[in-house]
Amino acid sequence: MGLLRRLWQRRVARDPDRYRAYVNLPVTAAAAVDVGEARDLIDDLERVFEGRLDVRATADAMIAVTDDVPAETFDAAAFDAFLGRLEAWYAGSHEVARHHAWRHGDDGLVRSTVVVPVRPLFPSTDEKRTRAAPVSEPK
Repeated sequence: MGLLRRLWQRRVARDPDRYRAYVNLPVTAAAAVDVGEARDLIDDLERVFEGRLDVRATADAMIAVTDDVPAETFDAAAFDAFLGRLEAWYAGSHEVARHHAWRHGDDGLVRSTVVVPVRPLFPSTDEKRTRAAPVSEPK
């Protein structure tokens, strides 16, 4: 009966028992200047996951990993608002990639979300012009 319930949750109802997230905040020139905004983003994520959050800093990113949160207390609208703020913050330099995975845990079905802002493979035409502009050397 447990297998049938899990298949129903995953394929039909799309209703997990718990939620978790992994969020990578890479440092950019704009992000390095506005550390307060990064802290606000982490605070928003902390509110969504009820303070069940570990944050660590590396040389080129801040990484937030959450614990599992029960579906009854998870605020999907607040999480979507967080993702919207994250996309707005990285709008000029990165695209925000999201990956959702369903995992079976001891407590039931867990929906895991991985969020990573990545640089576009091909820069926009405006960025190409900026990079291609010749630099005049002093004589």
